[in-house]
Formats: sequence, structure tokens, C-alpha cells
Amino acid sequence: MKVSIIVPVYNTKDYLKQCLDSLVAQTLEDLEILVVDDGSTDGSTEIVREFSERYPGRLKAYFKDNAGQASARNYALQYAKGEYIGFVDSDDWVDSSMYEVMLAFAQKEMLDIVVCNLDDHFSNGKVIAYDTNHAKNKFMQTPSACNKLFSKNLIGNQTFMDGIWYEDFNFTTKLLMKTECIGYCAEFFYHCHSRAVSTMNNHNSPKNLDIIVAVDDILDFARRNFLYDKYEKDIEYIVLEHVLITTINRVARQKHPEKNRVIAELRHYVKNKYPKFQRDEAFLNMPRNRRIVAKMNAMGLHSLSRILLLLSAKIKH
Repeated sequence: MKVSIIVPVYNTKDYLKQCLDSLVAQTLEDLEILVVDDGSTDGSTEIVREFSERYPGRLKAYFKDNAGQASARNYALQYAKGEYIGFVDSDDWVDSSMYEVMLAFAQKEMLDIVVCNLDDHFSNGKVIAYDTNHAKNKFMQTPSACNKLFSKNLIGNQTFMDGIWYEDFNFTTKLLMKTECIGYCAEFFYHCHSRAVSTMNNHNSPKNLDIIVAVDDILDFARRNFLYDKYEKDIEYIVLEHVLITTINRVARQKHPEKNRVIAELRHYVKNKYPKFQRDEAFLNMPRNRRIVAKMNAMGLHSLSRILLLLSAKIKH
């Protein structure tokens, strides 16, 4: 088996058929689709059963009690037979040639990870495209596990952190640290439905503190595997980008009584780790607009930095 695609499912019946249709239509024949229904209650379970009966040689269905996306992915990993592993969220869809093209690229260049571009589709018809090919280094791309194909040997016994948000960020960053054999496809193969009820759009401000748990685990991983010295500057960039900028600005746009406390804890975490970050190479190498946002957020001016990010996005589009 060349490729295993893992799809965790929880209450996505309005999008699930499109997702599974796009997977069973893959032009790559030597592929298995492992669908894990994580205790759905909205009719998704019936759709999973229907597809498993219609495509018995291509799609395998598993059913378990609800325990979260990471648990569902980890459950499927133990059954995956592919030399390469991919992940697809059940409310997204992919182009039919995605895995054939990415596998061929991986085999030709002997790559551990292949990354494709992806885009976000909003209910108002707006589409935002994310081009990963122009990132200055491998840690500057989207942390999603879904626009990537991973060598099973690279994954080894690594699993997704259970019970936290930011499990993709944690999982992908550690794998990126383990290899330099990474390739990039220019094609926009992966398509996301941007939903108001998705995890990253959930207005549960305290759960955003999970980014600290995820980062601390990455730091521990780097030290245990003697990778910290090699990636010390990259790790600082990761903290500045994902904690000081991305997570603080996500929390800042939420309406939650604890959001100011959460932002204060995130600021304190960064200041405690990098008290003079504005003099450091990791900060100085960031794009100018990101440096400005980082400085403003460190000063508690996140409301103003949000306006800057919105203006930057409008200028780009």
C-alpha cells in the first residue's frame, strides 16, 4: 500500500459527502481511506457506513466514542498500511489528482514530506489562497497537517497530542524538525470550508492557552532529540509568530469574559522566554508588518495590531 488517508469525522454531515467523494475519486489506485467516526450524532455515521459499503476495497470505516480529532487520528494511525500518510478534515475536499502527484514527487525526489498549497472557502463566496512555496524556511508555512504527505517512517511512533487545540501545529513542527527532505507542490490541491463552528473559530478563549502546552512540548522534543541548538532561532520565530502574533490576534477578536486574562498570559509567556526579542535575529528576519504586530502585541496594543493585519490583508487582495 502506497498511501493511507486518515479522515476523522465528527458531526460534519453537510460537508462529508463532498469530502469522501473527493477521496474515493483519487486517480491514485494504491490508496486506502481510513475514516474514523468519532461518536457523531448528526447523521454523519450513516454517511460513513454508506461509503464503506459502496467502496469496500478502498474505504475502511471505524467507529468509536467521542474523544476528539487527535484521538481519532491516532486511532487510525495504528491501522494505516501506507508508506505515506495523509490527513484530511471531514469538512474539506481535495483535487482528484492530489495524492498521485504528491506521491510521485515524493518518490522521485526521495522526500519525507511533500507540501501543497491550500485555500479557504467562506460561506459568502470569498476564497483566500495560501501559497506555501515562498516561505523563507520550512517553519513559516501553514502548520496544518492536511496539506502534507508524510513518510510513515518519518512519523514512526509519533502521535497527535490529545485533548488540546493546536495539535496540528505541534505534530507538524516536530516532524519538520526531523528532516530536511521536504518538497513543495505549486498546485492548490487542498480546499477548506471555513466554518464558524470549527475549532479555530470557536470563541473559547481559555483553550487558546493550549498553544503554550503545544510549544513547551516542542521545546521538550527538541531537547530530547538533541535538536535544540540546531533550531534555536527557528524555535524563537515559532514562539513569536504562533503565540505573540497569531494566537493573541485570534483571542483579541473573540467575545469572551476571560479574553484579556488569556492575552496577558500569552504576553507573559513570550516576555518570560524572550525578554529582549526585539534585538534577536528571529525577530529581525520577520517581515516588517509582522515585526510591527509583534511589538504592538507585546505592549498590549492588540486592538491596533488587528487593524494593521486587516489593512495588510486588504492590500494583498
